[in-house]
Amino acid sequence: MEKTTDIIFIGSGKGGVGKSTITAFLGKSLSEKGKKTLIIDSDSGLGAMDILLKASDKVMNTWLDVSENGCSVSSAAIKITENLFLLPAPRFFPQELNENALKDVVSLCEGEYDCILIDGSAGIDRGFAMCLKAANRCIFVATADEISVKCACSAADRANELGFDAENIRIVINRFEKKAAQKSRLLNIDGVIDKSGVMLLGVVPFDKSIAYSSVTGKYPPPKSRFMKAVDRIARRTDGEYIPLRLD
Repeated sequence: MEKTTDIIFIGSGKGGVGKSTITAFLGKSLSEKGKKTLIIDSDSGLGAMDILLKASDKVMNTWLDVSENGCSVSSAAIKITENLFLLPAPRFFPQELNENALKDVVSLCEGEYDCILIDGSAGIDRGFAMCLKAANRCIFVATADEISVKCACSAADRANELGFDAENIRIVINRFEKKAAQKSRLLNIDGVIDKSGVMLLGVVPFDKSIAYSSVTGKYPPPKSRFMKAVDRIARRTDGEYIPLRLD
């Protein structure tokens, strides 16, 4: 029986919200739970997934080489761990790139992986639609400020236009600061849900350890607030019922 692959686009309405970081560590967490996971970096020009996964010295080909140059997925994908793989982003998207190019690459991977995470560019551009066409559900990452949440709402509306129903769209609140929300310096959790109109998948509290990791080269400790929150999101992504926590 062929393996069913869960294909998730992880996007945001604006940059700087930690989308790629969430994608990288969500992929890492799923892989550690025994899920064979492929991360496809589709943030053309600004792709940093190879740095986040400590694989920048291993990049030889990108998913665009698979799409246009006859490169196989197996030769382009970088093995990060036993269950985690990366297809790097191209430096740019050619103007003539077919809007189904990424979907065609993903179709080559279906059945080979348990989960495919597509890390797209920030904003709602041509690449955004291309990523959505390749996925069967999506997660939007936002911080708890008015601008970020408004942009996430616009991203969700665009996903609706492209055929995604509410059940297949979720939001993750990143870098949440409970005290700031209590003092009305940031939106609270209910405010983010109400203003975005998107069901909540999880909340990742602000954690200094993740801010330092890309520079120090060290992953946050497994028991850090960030890693515990991402682990809960991974379990919910895999269908478990996990109560909301902010520790």
